[in-house]
Amino acid sequence: MGYNYDIEHIEALRDHCRELGVWTAPAFWESSLETLQRHYNGIGPDAWSGCFRGLATRLLAPFEIAALPHDFDFATALRSYFAFTLANVRFAVNAILEAFHRHPVQFPLNRKQTKELYRLAVMILCGLLLALLCQCCGWKGYRNTKL
Repeated sequence: MGYNYDIEHIEALRDHCRELGVWTAPAFWESSLETLQRHYNGIGPDAWSGCFRGLATRLLAPFEIAALPHDFDFATALRSYFAFTLANVRFAVNAILEAFHRHPVQFPLNRKQTKELYRLAVMILCGLLLALLCQCCGWKGYRNTKL
């Protein structure tokens, strides 16, 4: 595949995935950084140009934590609809984990915490929307990807 993410970036993403306890295939943790680097394409489908996908990745950087294991699933899982759906559900769950990590809300809610709750809700909704887009628009690409 050959995308332009250096090994240090992949390592930082995987370390953050470990810190959050993301939901992923067990093989993800056993894979080398080079393997993860080879499979990771940032945010967006392979059909997008590298330039556009790079822009999407920069704009949606908080979702890279969900995208790294998702891309690993996309590249290595069986070509079944169940595996495809599981990869997208994992993306949604991991996006929610990242949202709670980035936007911790403490009670009672004051003005600052209300804003943080709003940011949390927006990030959760965006993560769910991204997972839904993958589910609705990604099956053909997933099915046709050669292992």
